[in-house]
Amino acid sequence: MAKTGRPGWIRLGPDDRLGDRPLMPITVGGHSLLLVQAGGRIVAAERACPHEGADLSLGRCVGGRLLCPRHRASFDLRDGSVSPGWSFRALRLFRIESASDGLWLAVEAGLTVRTP
Repeated sequence: MAKTGRPGWIRLGPDDRLGDRPLMPITVGGHSLLLVQAGGRIVAAERACPHEGADLSLGRCVGGRLLCPRHRASFDLRDGSVSPGWSFRALRLFRIESASDGLWLAVEAGLTVRTP
């Protein structure tokens, strides 16, 4: 899955990889991430909830927010901020670009990818 083809980016596969699915768990460079398709765009997020480590791939996406299946807090998919009333860090988000040659993940601060 994870292939490099341009510096600073990892190719995740074809641009239609998610199909109709709103959520898809993936592993990139040993990191468990979640691809989220909402509002005509795709974002990547850390897969574990920053509160108690719940698997966010078991949650759902509503109105541009990713809902945690354990405690019902939600995260804004624009910036990762948690819903009011919760006092823990934001969800880490990573840029995704859909191009003619596939779906690409930006390698940014907080995401290191080991290459063989």
